[in-house]
Amino acid sequence: MKDMKEGVIVNNITEETLAAYFDGNVTSDEFKDILDGIASSAELQEIMAISLAVDRDLALGANHAEVLPIVAVAASTLNGTQCCLECEKYILRRRGIEFDEAELETSAKDNKWQKRDGTALHNIGRHLESLGLGVTRRFKCRFDDIIAALRAGEDIIVAVDGGELTGDLEAERREDIFIGEIPDHTVVILACNTEEGTITLFDPNSPNAEDVYPIEQFRDAWEDSKNYMVTAYRRGEKEYRPSPIDLSDVVLKDDISELREAIAENAHELWAKQQMAEGWSYGETYDDKKRLTPDIVPFAELSESKRRHNRDMAMHIIKLMHKLGYDILKYHNSQLYADLRAHMLTSDNEAVCPRCGATLYVGQRYCDRCGEKIAR
Repeated sequence: MKDMKEGVIVNNITEETLAAYFDGNVTSDEFKDILDGIASSAELQEIMAISLAVDRDLALGANHAEVLPIVAVAASTLNGTQCCLECEKYILRRRGIEFDEAELETSAKDNKWQKRDGTALHNIGRHLESLGLGVTRRFKCRFDDIIAALRAGEDIIVAVDGGELTGDLEAERREDIFIGEIPDHTVVILACNTEEGTITLFDPNSPNAEDVYPIEQFRDAWEDSKNYMVTAYRRGEKEYRPSPIDLSDVVLKDDISELREAIAENAHELWAKQQMAEGWSYGETYDDKKRLTPDIVPFAELSESKRRHNRDMAMHIIKLMHKLGYDILKYHNSQLYADLRAHMLTSDNEAVCPRCGATLYVGQRYCDRCGEKIAR
């Protein structure tokens, strides 16, 4: 593919316009320019062909399933302050749990909970866990869940869009393009007054001990994290209620049966190997004392119910990966695959988008997640 000079591909079509097109975010005039350009420009045809081929080469596809931003860098850094770490420190102090600040910071970096630009959603609460508290993490929570947690005496950290929460929308604009929907901040919920329509928060970036916001304003900011909530409590004081991620909206392509079977069979092989290492062996009937089980046999010899269980587990893993924003690229002996693989292997995985924290690659000019133009 030729280098794009000064960001212009052909006629009125710029790199920025094309990026907006792939995101479904162009005007009718821009769309017409792209259609006209495809008809006249071999270079633009090549770009479009590669884009479509990449989509086809993805092994997994869904009917526009909602993606959960589990690796989004929600706990971002502002003026040197890691908001996630500060929220956890706040909770530890409230509960009278002693800690060493330097040790927390070292632990966060050593365990890769905290990265250069913040903490991923799924790592919020790790310090609380390490110091003996019980922690739950859930997407798609309701406001009633907040009320219930407060009544139960639990501490609550939520991920929000900081600009929407505070009303500083100018902080969310880049080159006159409203970005939004980026969970870039964490706060601790202290109280909620539904009669007055207000919610009280501890905000690490605020000079105040606490801040009060209208509930509706908070709701808008919270929705950008898909209503992600982390609760902390004393272990043993909360009834465990499993809440797996809902995968009902993920509809995969038909061409995954081999992948499902491979995962299911290999999972059984790993299980059997571990059981044998712990002293278990084959027996016609299960015997815990003698460590005998009829399931230490090749996958094909398992009962249908056991094989179905492994297949269901494998399918759940595949769907969960898609739900969390990952795709699996099928191997093809083609130049496209070779180019994609070379691109990934030579990528600079330390580079991140300064706006939303997404991983950036060598030569990337716009962020895939938020559309930020990257200064090179």
